[in-house]
Amino acid sequence: LNFLSTLSGPVPRTGDQKLFLPKIDWVINDKNTFTASYNRLRWNSPAGIQTQATNTRAVDNFGDDAVQIDSVNAKLASTLTSTLLNEFRFQWGRDNEFQFSQPPIAGEPTNAVGGRSPQTILVGATTFSFGMPEFLERASFPDERRWQFADTVTLTAGNHTFKWGGDINFVKDIINNLRFSGGEFNYTGATTGLPDFIVDYVNFTTNGSIRNLATNSGLLGRCVGPQTPGVFRKAGKCYAGNFNQGFGVLGLTMKTTDLNYFLQDDWRVTPRFTLNLGLRYEYQLNPDPVNVNPALPQTNNKVDDRNNFGPRVGFAYDVSGDGKTSLRGGWGIYYGRVINSTVYNTLVNTGVGTDRGQRQFITSATNLPAACAGQSADDCALLPIYPNLLPASNPPVGAVQFFDDDFQLPQIHQWDFIVEREISRNTVVSASYLGSFGNSLPNFVDTNLPPPARTVALNIVGGPFAGQTYLTPIFVGPRPNTGFAQITEIRSDVVSKYHALVLQANRRLTRGLQFQANYTLSRASDTGQSSQTFTTNNLPFNAFDQQGEDALSLFDRRQKFVVSAVYNPNPFADGAAKAIFNGWTIAPILNAFSGQRVTGNISGNITPTSFGFASNTTPGGGINGSGGGTRFALVPRNFFKQPNIWYLDGRLSRRFSLTESVKLEILAEGFNIFNRTQVTVVNPTIYNQAGTTLTFNGAGTNPFFNVTGADSTLFRERQVQFAARFEF
Repeated sequence: LNFLSTLSGPVPRTGDQKLFLPKIDWVINDKNTFTASYNRLRWNSPAGIQTQATNTRAVDNFGDDAVQIDSVNAKLASTLTSTLLNEFRFQWGRDNEFQFSQPPIAGEPTNAVGGRSPQTILVGATTFSFGMPEFLERASFPDERRWQFADTVTLTAGNHTFKWGGDINFVKDIINNLRFSGGEFNYTGATTGLPDFIVDYVNFTTNGSIRNLATNSGLLGRCVGPQTPGVFRKAGKCYAGNFNQGFGVLGLTMKTTDLNYFLQDDWRVTPRFTLNLGLRYEYQLNPDPVNVNPALPQTNNKVDDRNNFGPRVGFAYDVSGDGKTSLRGGWGIYYGRVINSTVYNTLVNTGVGTDRGQRQFITSATNLPAACAGQSADDCALLPIYPNLLPASNPPVGAVQFFDDDFQLPQIHQWDFIVEREISRNTVVSASYLGSFGNSLPNFVDTNLPPPARTVALNIVGGPFAGQTYLTPIFVGPRPNTGFAQITEIRSDVVSKYHALVLQANRRLTRGLQFQANYTLSRASDTGQSSQTFTTNNLPFNAFDQQGEDALSLFDRRQKFVVSAVYNPNPFADGAAKAIFNGWTIAPILNAFSGQRVTGNISGNITPTSFGFASNTTPGGGINGSGGGTRFALVPRNFFKQPNIWYLDGRLSRRFSLTESVKLEILAEGFNIFNRTQVTVVNPTIYNQAGTTLTFNGAGTNPFFNVTGADSTLFRERQVQFAARFEF
């Protein structure tokens, strides 16, 4: 207990950034201008990986964060003739990001990588972790090198302005990161997790004396959690098999090349009507597979999507001819990339051993050889005694990720229609309809699941759905391909839809006042969009029937209102009052919008024997045995909504003229000035499953919709900064 008390407390965190940005503009002659800049950034943040104001990690479980960025950007603008222009651009860049764990504190075991402590997670009423985080070390994540060349030609011919060009982008990513390389032990149970850990920890500090004295007939050294009938779980293995450890290569180097070409024509059909026509082509050249599995030929698949033509059309029409009323609109097709982290996972997770040096795998209690099946943690000799780790060994039955044969890059149709009217001098109002239709968005589906045996019923106790019956398919029995765990197909079958009405009012700076105001009423939906930065083993609730994934999007924020202003009052004509009160600038910004959507989830792992199945095993675990979505399916995804968010930012500044060409500006800026609590994360677990019953999560220290996060990169506690700018 004395050791545990040292794990909590304030953690000093800083984020120190240094920027160096020289720039040169060189007029070579009357036809050529050269511009170049160099951006050098160094970021160092001890204990800064975790940015929340508070969290449930130990003082050494945050991780150190660092970034080193260097980029050179150059542009040569040339006037070839009076109607022909050329612009050549070049970029060389390096983005080197790395993160490392912090040194262990006194009392922690030091047998993990680099003398660190294995991560230990205590799961009870709250979750608390100490040691080396499972996502570290990250020696390069990534170390990205970029060479990019682009050229654009502009030709004016009568009423037409033609543009064409392209760019080529070479990127090399050096990845060095192995998850769970330091090992991880999990102690679960609201009332047993902490006592079970204490048994194992004391066994460690006494060099195994508790374990050695334990007998099957005594309580000394016996774990607190559930026991196997007739067999005692003993000290050293009270984590009950909840163990993970990563093996294999630390990473690899991969290269991608992006080729992009375009042609467009801005055609002034009449003095009041302009038509914009364009076509763009994009191609992403991905690396070849490096470790194809002969037993799974689909691991040789490579994304090679060559049909990415994006036509665009737009128009602008002066309705009255006086420039005060206009109609504008446009439509276009746009393409996204398959992100490099997804490509990377298909290269290293092919289910083949490490003989070719390309595989990473995780050994856990769930994928150790069958010799441990049905035995207690104490009987399974392959499981380590806390805090010992496993030696390097042959990889267990593992998960595999591969691209679908016909994987397509994400495609987005976007369109808008805008009516705009000038209602007074420098003041314009407008109404817009915006639309976006996305298809071929990525999805991750486990293809190594047995079809659901049948639908089973769970009885709901408490909460808003009390007395109802929850029907769910259940996946039970061996996997079709017993040589592997999850065999995840990366598909491009998710669709998204967005519609919005936008009302705006804008006033340019006139008589000391400028403002912008807009209101958006929108609806966003999709069929299972996930924003996964890495592959996951299985996304859908039911891989054999994904119709239930169609619902409101996580990005659905029904209403949004933003108003900003810049006000330069100069109420006095002369004298001391003018010197004191004139020249100030006040610039407030108010944001108010609907809260984020939340999917209600179920916590638990279904037990097939509770429903009369002979087998007690499910292939993927979770609420239906598939290892996929855990949503409470009586309501759609993202059915619930967090509280609305609003905050006021502001700037107060004043400019002083020291001489005719030398000026000094001082300013103060405040963010979330009223320090309003912005709810950004809530507990989504609405029901807990045990046997054939779902019990409402309405009590305890973390009930359903309990606020667990009140900050993010966008919404924070009140922050104030001061600055001075010297201009000469």
